[in-house]
Amino acid sequence: MSQISGPLPTWHYKSLQQGDTVRDPIQGEFFATEAIENSADALVREGIQNSLDARRTTSATPWGKEVLRVRIRISGSSQAIPPQFSAPFLAGNWEHLHVLGNGLSIPPKEDQPCTFLTFEDFGTSGLNGDPSQWKKVPGCENRFFNFFRAEGHSDKSEADRGRWGVGKTVFPRASRISSFWALTRRELDDARLLMGRTILKSHDLANGTTCVPDGYFGVKADDSSIVLPVSDDKTIAQFCETFGLLRGHESGLSIVVPFYDEDEITTETILHAVVIGYFYPILSGELVVEIVGPDNVVTTLDQSNLADAANRFDRSRPLMPVIQLSDWARSLKESDRFLLSRPPANRAPKWSPDLFPEKGVEVLRSRFKAGDRIAIRIPMPVREKKKETQWSWFDVFLTADGSDKRGRPIYVRDGITISDVRGRTTHGVASLVLVTDRPLATLLGDSENPAHTQWQKECSHYRHKYETGVANIEFVANSVAEILRLITESDVEEDPTVLIDLFSLPMPKKDDSLKTRKKKPKKEDDPDSTPDDPVEPPPPKPKGFRVTKSKGGFSVTSGDPEARQPEQLLVEVAYDDRTRNPLKSWYRTDFDLAKLSISAPKELAENIKVVSAGGNRLIAQVLKPEFKLNVTGFDERRNLFVRVLEQEATDGN
Repeated sequence: MSQISGPLPTWHYKSLQQGDTVRDPIQGEFFATEAIENSADALVREGIQNSLDARRTTSATPWGKEVLRVRIRISGSSQAIPPQFSAPFLAGNWEHLHVLGNGLSIPPKEDQPCTFLTFEDFGTSGLNGDPSQWKKVPGCENRFFNFFRAEGHSDKSEADRGRWGVGKTVFPRASRISSFWALTRRELDDARLLMGRTILKSHDLANGTTCVPDGYFGVKADDSSIVLPVSDDKTIAQFCETFGLLRGHESGLSIVVPFYDEDEITTETILHAVVIGYFYPILSGELVVEIVGPDNVVTTLDQSNLADAANRFDRSRPLMPVIQLSDWARSLKESDRFLLSRPPANRAPKWSPDLFPEKGVEVLRSRFKAGDRIAIRIPMPVREKKKETQWSWFDVFLTADGSDKRGRPIYVRDGITISDVRGRTTHGVASLVLVTDRPLATLLGDSENPAHTQWQKECSHYRHKYETGVANIEFVANSVAEILRLITESDVEEDPTVLIDLFSLPMPKKDDSLKTRKKKPKKEDDPDSTPDDPVEPPPPKPKGFRVTKSKGGFSVTSGDPEARQPEQLLVEVAYDDRTRNPLKSWYRTDFDLAKLSISAPKELAENIKVVSAGGNRLIAQVLKPEFKLNVTGFDERRNLFVRVLEQEATDGN
């Protein structure tokens, strides 16, 4: 490793040379997605993920890694650093931060107190590797190089959570000057190294020099073009004192973000991001997070108090049913899970009743109806192209949560919540899909976007690597909805008329092309006769009702004036399913008509009366020829299937 001594540390930028690419970095945009709520969410998700991947190995825990401790502190304006104390660590950067076209919106002034955020991890190995390495070296793992000098490149293995090598960009993204410093104490050599990085756009200084986007804080020998980290104990001690770091003799990484985004990064947004993104490893005892606010109040999140802490904050409270379900799930033995049968190994995985052992559906149905929590393990083949099939599995935990809310399951892969998986929604159910087994965790990790919020079949790490790419993701993503469908579907025999879709188009006008032909024998004495004479089809029978689509639902209205007024209407509804009988595919978590809006226009309110409504069926008595009944409150993203049948009214109705 290079020996570092001599010149004082400062910020350095290289001049743009003839032929160099003018580059405006966009890595931060990977985290500007709908599923990433704010800068706090992005910083917490990626920061903790990187730290989880860097944990030291140990035999003292069941999972073979150290317990990760993370401390996140925000200064607010009350704890901001006076400019004279932050000046040594910003020297050489101000002229770059204040020029036009550098990509910063409103940079702070040089005499402004420096607000700051610190992110420190303990129980990790730190940034090992030669800090003077400036290019990729095949077969050489170098976390220092990957963290500071590489983009889109990572030495992480398939057992790690990250893939893209862009996660560290969340730190400059959270800074108003797009900067951060990192102090590491390394496990391999116990060295302490300090370095900083700023990511701007290519920019022109007042003297006419055009600079590349990347600036580095460190030391630079006169004969070298590479900036090296600071190893001077005095400078590092001053840095730790200035920003209140706790980095002592334990290996790990301490990051400081100057002039952090105070609008989006608050104590509450950090806590919410931790709870949403990492509730499962906290409950499992693998992660402890301390959050320190500007008032120096410390909030600790660990397995003993996570539920209580989350319940104190309105934004985290909706996750409480899943937190309680997860707390129950982690206490289960392997034998406590209901094991499904293996799907065929040589085909795309698909949900079917065959996956459930004999009488398995009845057992699960009775437990679900009784309000019990259910744990199910689902085997799944992982078929990597040109390799033998590996058998893997994932777990589903679910329970009725006593609410009327519709939502998607919570998906956790290797401890991190994948927050924007597009699985089918469920109704009134708390559910967790947990992926920890290595082959499947690797497959899904390969399909994730850089922000780790979605499973994408077109992801470059995934689409050419696995067989049956779309089916793999859909099998896991839709697991809760499919399990609920199979254990709650009706036992009624299939009705062959059920596929008559009443949202059909009107019958076309009479046309010669629609005429049917009736065969008749040709008369021998009539040379002009033809064997097929056109015959007009009978006119359609007048209907006493019509069904029309409306926003979020449908309407049943009076039909043809010449039709006989129906006495009573039976209306059955389900979300459309092209692969099976829609009405048999309905299950109670889809919707309950008793809880939706059923109404008639004011002027027609006395013309129709709802006799009963519940599940996916309603009965309405028609009192006068002109009527209209509106039913709304369905999921507007899904197509409806509606069947209406005329009935005779009975005394009981």
